[in-house]
Amino acid sequence: MDVTAIIAAAGQGLRMESATRKQYLFLEKVPVLARSLNLFLQHKRVGEVIAVIPPGERADVQNLLQPYCPIERIRLVDGGATRQESVGRGLNEIPEQAALVCVHDAARPLATAGLLETLLDAAEEWGAAVPVLLPADTIKKVDQAGLILSTPDRDVLRLVQTPQVFQKHIITAAYIQAGEKGLQATDDASLVEVMGWPVKTVPGEKENLKITSPRDLDLASLIIKGTGV
Repeated sequence: MDVTAIIAAAGQGLRMESATRKQYLFLEKVPVLARSLNLFLQHKRVGEVIAVIPPGERADVQNLLQPYCPIERIRLVDGGATRQESVGRGLNEIPEQAALVCVHDAARPLATAGLLETLLDAAEEWGAAVPVLLPADTIKKVDQAGLILSTPDRDVLRLVQTPQVFQKHIITAAYIQAGEKGLQATDDASLVEVMGWPVKTVPGEKENLKITSPRDLDLASLIIKGTGV
């Protein structure tokens, strides 16, 4: 099946406490964004790669990526005010022949080709697939005052990662419905769930961390040094 990847790279990254957007920071001499893009650029099943970036930064992004990626294979699209709007703009650019769509956060530069392959196979079978981890800690549901309301059963809870992979007709329909109903979600699978479509989970990777703080960048560097990635 023809596969298109959308990399959400338009975020401000305010928690990084840096004048440079987190996706532009260097992780072991390679930009975070370049590492995330190369997961898809180097995968034999992926054709189109779309990077949704902050408006007005096209030239800067091209200059940043040029030494690390085949820039001619990357379609740059201006993002919107929210992640959901940005991914929606990426969806508007996917080719007609695409059968599967991967959506990945630029701030997750350590996802592996093996994980992507597993997700592609699961999405072909189920229509939608996401990587998940078992929570290591007990989770509490609290109210606005910070008082505990309940303790959910940890065995049925999962932490969700990206990339998330969908058959094209499913994710495009989910985004159309979200626009019509004014729905907002923190990940793309949530919009598919609202439609009543099943989403298959597959084991995620602990190393597939999301870089949101300087500590995360340091940890990612240690992971790379330890694995030789």
